[in-house]
Amino acid sequence: MNMNSWLRTLIMALILAIVFTWFALSNSQIEKVSMLIWSFQIPLSLLILVSILIGIIFTGIVFSMEQTKLLGKMRELERKLKTEEEILKGEKKEK
Repeated sequence: MNMNSWLRTLIMALILAIVFTWFALSNSQIEKVSMLIWSFQIPLSLLILVSILIGIIFTGIVFSMEQTKLLGKMRELERKLKTEEEILKGEKKEK
């Protein structure tokens, strides 16, 4: 990623953070949340922010796993390319 791409991503993330925060703060009423055996009351704004954070974390995990897989594939292809180049160099020297 080049610098312009990073800057655009950062600006977009900041804009989304501002929008999400504004939305969450405008919804400050208390909501009852039930999960399996737990039940508790929490401000809706906090619930929204926590939900967004969990989504970001899961998306980051999936993204990083995909990146790792692609990097492994890229390294494998680079090794194959290097092997093929060495074979071609060896054939040219023999001629």
